[in-house]
Amino acid sequence: MGIRIPAADAAALARPRIVAAALVLVAAAVLRYYEIPPVPTWLYVFAWYPTLLILDQVVVLRGGESLLAEPRALATMLWWSAVIWFLFEAINVRLQDWYYVFLPANPVERWVGITLSLATVVPAVLLPERLLDRLGVWQRLQSRPIALRSRDLQAAFWLGWATLAATLAFPRYLHPLTWGAVWLVAEPVLYRTDPERSLFADIAAGRWGRIARLMAAGLFAGALWESFNATARAKWIYTVPFLEHMKIFEMPPIGFLGFAFFALEVWSLYHLLAPRTRPRTVLPSVAFAVLVLAGMDHWTVSSVTPGLADLPGISDAVRVRLQNAGWTDVFRLARAPAAELAYRARITPDEAQAARQAARLSTLRGIGARHAAALIAGGIATVEALAQADPDSVWRVAHHGTRPTPAEVRVWIRAAQREAGGPVKHAPDPP
Repeated sequence: MGIRIPAADAAALARPRIVAAALVLVAAAVLRYYEIPPVPTWLYVFAWYPTLLILDQVVVLRGGESLLAEPRALATMLWWSAVIWFLFEAINVRLQDWYYVFLPANPVERWVGITLSLATVVPAVLLPERLLDRLGVWQRLQSRPIALRSRDLQAAFWLGWATLAATLAFPRYLHPLTWGAVWLVAEPVLYRTDPERSLFADIAAGRWGRIARLMAAGLFAGALWESFNATARAKWIYTVPFLEHMKIFEMPPIGFLGFAFFALEVWSLYHLLAPRTRPRTVLPSVAFAVLVLAGMDHWTVSSVTPGLADLPGISDAVRVRLQNAGWTDVFRLARAPAAELAYRARITPDEAQAARQAARLSTLRGIGARHAAALIAGGIATVEALAQADPDSVWRVAHHGTRPTPAEVRVWIRAAQREAGGPVKHAPDPP
């Protein structure tokens, strides 16, 4: 058990903690702007953890208890948070609604970084709800009680499983149902085991405040998830069927509604799992996490951060000269004028232009060095050539194994058209 700090002392400590966390956020933004490693890759982690601390300490200032103060409870929450999202990563192997780009090439760094990122999911939902509660939001939002019988719980449970099965069977058309199916599976179990935290119990009693606060918290967290992701180098990109063209950050606008329902799933799953934290549940969850991480590497991670050593289309001699001249960052290389590269690295203008074009292609919209090498080998050596290419032809050239998908290729081509300054063609999604 942790030592409980008196409320007055906790409030006094909250203000300097908020200031310190805000300074970390500012530092992360500055380091991202100047592209100082490892912040560009892991901006999501550097941004979310101080944000969680700020939310938590604002709750303390409002007279509430810190959610992050007790180390054992915090470790439990962070672990089950990662496991809960790993469940949705496993489902996404079938849905293919999003994929990851520019993650670290080192698998240990990649897996640890992914786990730390996913560990923020549960507190990102719980903390805004706690803050809204302390502010008195929707505390009297009530309606007539609704009687829930045992057969109603069974019906909801099996409806959840049926919905999830239908979603996996027809992902192109039913993928939005993911953000309700899992809740219908988890919530009836929570109702039987912990009525105090059950949202079904709230509905039965006619209390809608906590549900409304959770849905608002999901929308708030979703906005931050997407904004932090949009400014990071390592990120996810959505290829949601029928919604590929119009996006806010990386998310189709209507997709933000899913965060509200996702928050309900997070609440029910977490309060179902956390009380069962013991070796016989943690060990299988670790095995599940490792299995999903391996699956993500195979099916969901499209590219790793391109390095100079992996840059296609240039000779080893040119590579050595670029390295000796300090051009080791492929993203900087992509932005540099060819004349400057030729002068500083002492290579010919043609060699400089080829290096720059290969870097531009590798860093465009998550393509990465491996896919860029396939494109160059297939005769698509520049961003401008990619902008003019047919998606089906590009997919046949670049497709090796599970990636890229046809939807991912369309993401590349639209980015190339924007980069090249030509019109962005919105071809209809193929069947």
